[in-house]
Amino acid sequence: MASQTLFTPGRTLIALANLTYSIGAFLADWSVTHVLNPRWPPHAKFHNGQTMTLGVCLAAASIWCAFKPSISGSTEKLSAVEARRNVFEAAVVGSFYCGAGLCAILYPGTWWTDPEFGEGGEQRWLFSGIVAAMWVGYAIEMRSLGTGKGKGA
Repeated sequence: MASQTLFTPGRTLIALANLTYSIGAFLADWSVTHVLNPRWPPHAKFHNGQTMTLGVCLAAASIWCAFKPSISGSTEKLSAVEARRNVFEAAVVGSFYCGAGLCAILYPGTWWTDPEFGEGGEQRWLFSGIVAAMWVGYAIEMRSLGTGKGKGA
């Protein structure tokens, strides 16, 4: 692949999905429902802080994978194989946080919201949408990169 546009629709969708959940976690959790909830014990707040920070770390790693340079250090000369691998890694890593959020409901005694804040549960749809966006971005990027067969990839 002689030249490659860095901000393609697939990579951009992956980056936007990562920014949505990593920033969104701070906007949603830095509130009376989570970190500022006086009923939460300090250790629960500790784990919430850990989770929010992990979201930023995973988003940063996913964005890095989506836009990282070739092994030689050039962003202009990624082989199709490298580009496909990078975007796959970005989609996998980008799915971890929201995938974990979807799995959290499987632990004993969990629910989508605390009783004093109503039914809620919107995060199940948000998390599902983010994971879907990661893989739609991946599919868009794979389509634009082609199969790589017969292209010296």
